[in-house]
Amino acid sequence: MRVSLKWLQEFVEIPITPEELQERLTMAGLEVEALEVLAADFQGVVVGRIRRIQGHPHDPKLLLCVVDVGGEQFSIVCGAHNITEGDTVPVALPGATLPGGRRIEATVIKGVLSQGMLCSEVELSLGPDALGIMTLPGTLVLGQNLQKALDLEDVIFEVAVTPNRGDCLSHLGLVREIAALLGKPLRLPRIGFMERGPSIETLTSVEILNPELCPRYAARVILNVQIKPSPFWLKRRLQTLEVRAINNVVDATNYCMLELGQPLHAFDYEKLDGRRIVVRGAKEGERIITLDGVERTLAQGMLAIADASAPVAVAGVMGGTESQVTTFTRTLLLESAFFDPVSIRWTSKALGLSTEASYRFERWVDPEGCVRALDRVAALIAELADGEVARGVVDRDLREMSPRTIPLRLRRVQRILGTPVETRQVRRILKALDLGVKGRGGTLEVSVPTFRKDLEREIDLIEEVSRIWGFDRIPVSMPAVRPKPEAAPSSLKVERRTKRLMAAAGFYEAVNFSFTGEEVFDTLRLAPEDPLRQAVRIRNPLSEEGAVLRTALFPGLLRNVAFNESRRMRAIRSARLFEVGRIYHPEEGALPKDILHLAAVAVGSREEPSWKGSKEEVDFYDLKGVLEAVAWDFGVLLMFQRGEPVSYYHPTRQAFVAADGTLLGAIGQVRREIAQGFGLESLPFAFEIDLDLLASLGKEGRTFMPLPRFPAVIRDVALLVPEEAEAQRIQQFIQEAGGELIEEVKVFDVYQGEGIPEGKKSLAFSIAFRANDRTLTDEEANALHGQVLNRLQEELGATIR
Repeated sequence: MRVSLKWLQEFVEIPITPEELQERLTMAGLEVEALEVLAADFQGVVVGRIRRIQGHPHDPKLLLCVVDVGGEQFSIVCGAHNITEGDTVPVALPGATLPGGRRIEATVIKGVLSQGMLCSEVELSLGPDALGIMTLPGTLVLGQNLQKALDLEDVIFEVAVTPNRGDCLSHLGLVREIAALLGKPLRLPRIGFMERGPSIETLTSVEILNPELCPRYAARVILNVQIKPSPFWLKRRLQTLEVRAINNVVDATNYCMLELGQPLHAFDYEKLDGRRIVVRGAKEGERIITLDGVERTLAQGMLAIADASAPVAVAGVMGGTESQVTTFTRTLLLESAFFDPVSIRWTSKALGLSTEASYRFERWVDPEGCVRALDRVAALIAELADGEVARGVVDRDLREMSPRTIPLRLRRVQRILGTPVETRQVRRILKALDLGVKGRGGTLEVSVPTFRKDLEREIDLIEEVSRIWGFDRIPVSMPAVRPKPEAAPSSLKVERRTKRLMAAAGFYEAVNFSFTGEEVFDTLRLAPEDPLRQAVRIRNPLSEEGAVLRTALFPGLLRNVAFNESRRMRAIRSARLFEVGRIYHPEEGALPKDILHLAAVAVGSREEPSWKGSKEEVDFYDLKGVLEAVAWDFGVLLMFQRGEPVSYYHPTRQAFVAADGTLLGAIGQVRREIAQGFGLESLPFAFEIDLDLLASLGKEGRTFMPLPRFPAVIRDVALLVPEEAEAQRIQQFIQEAGGELIEEVKVFDVYQGEGIPEGKKSLAFSIAFRANDRTLTDEEANALHGQVLNRLQEELGATIR
């Protein structure tokens, strides 16, 4: 919210600098995000009065004006025709500088000397009117510097008001805080006007049909108004606060809203059917064209301000064009009301229409301030629009509110703040905030005004005392008891451990949204019954791209790689990404189940390009090795096995990942059509596993074995087996066949080609034999090796090469 320092100073004395005030407000919980110093962006412009106007001798479109600038007269050629003799206008004398650096000099215009320039609002950056010369109040001193004459200097504060402090969404609300902080008296704006003409009861009536949504509605009628532009001081004040000036009546309602925090609305009285107001719920499908020119359809449950036949405003949000104030308006009906904040917020969101009024109503407006704000705007309109305020006010107040009183224990204040605060200081602070204080001794009875909806408990009052007394005055001390740090959850430990392992393997972490679109399931070519399609739908998604919770992590990683590829980022030459996150599956009759997963994608060069680096591409076994390393750190030995092929991996370059007979996930190379569906040029390798399940299979402790004392005996064997045979199963069979004396079995060669029959392949294994209590002789090793070979031939049908 933008706040004018000059406006604040009308209500309270501020003897400190703007920077100091910024600090004091921020420390009191009203963060001042920015401070802007306003000043005129021109020099050499003074106040002048037009003494004589005559036509230009050589051009009928131009005027020749004699302008008095305080004892000295200048002849100035002017092209605008909105001026008359006697007008007070801004004059840029020779040597003046206008906004943008434009310099004014005496010059000859079509044969006549022009000694300066008469200025418009736009030329001085003081308003939007570029069609005519700016007119000034006739009371200004001729020859005075315009910046000083119009008092253009000001300081604007950008204040971030928290949602619970709706009372601070006005200059009065901030002044109340400043007065309490500085210990200065508050000067409220004076309200004075004369009521004339008929009684308001003979002119209009107000009926409230939904008191739970609008417990108070007040109205006044003003007759014989003249709709015209606002005076400069009012337009300037609104302009500095980024509120568009419209006309004197609308500007007056906006001015009072910014001053007092009460949104107000002016209806054209003559356009109200039945000359009455009905506050009621909208009917389903009812339509209204709001002041922004948009036709809106109302829904049942929204609150409408209606006349005898139709809605004329969306309550608390925006008025309608059918009853708006125009230059032809002569009689006004002014509205000042209190609306239910929840109702206004729901209506504003449903219509997609947020306004200054709805912003304030959503955060609570003081219901006791309705009539005061109504009188304030009536006085202003009577002054600015020459209106006559009808006698009386219609005030329908249907509230059932009892005064709120909160007991405050002084001992509790000291205990919470950790430092003694004198009773008189507590009383002073609370009274300065307009809170009623009664009682003596150790407990005070504090009455809470209606504008402080946020004060509900004793601790709220203690916070008020600490804010105004000063958080910086509370001494810093260490806690008397050293708390025992709480252990991190096991799932968090698993996450951190896995991330460290993946980073050590050269992978970069990606963090994607948990939301995704259902179209990703079609991109992956998933069958209708595939578990990955069983997603949790979001009731109110921001878009269709985020309509469901994700059921897998790797599609997000594929999008990340595609994003990089599309921008030709250098890192794509060796893209290695991983994500540790949760996926979600619906549970019948229960909350969705969330499971911690690990996914990774690798594509491109195995090493960073260099003059001596390898030019090889990453492959299946690179990713398989990383996955095995992660599992090994958890104390789990992985098995890679065949199964029903998954739709998104290459049919012969994929495997299921298991451990101890439990399926953990899958690994493989993304199929070309799937990759293209994600916009990928490359064919990445990927895996995804259930990290919760992997961690549950792991061992907490580590078992260490002593270094072997005796040497190993190595024997190699090459086997001819069917091409679909799995090396892992043969490796496991050799291990079991040799028993405890076989220490390790490794595959060191796979061959298909010349000399190998069709449908066969050659697998070469290196077998290490070792005993823990002796050195094996060649005879023992050969006997054991022969035993293994015999079983391979008999039970697996393998042929020794």
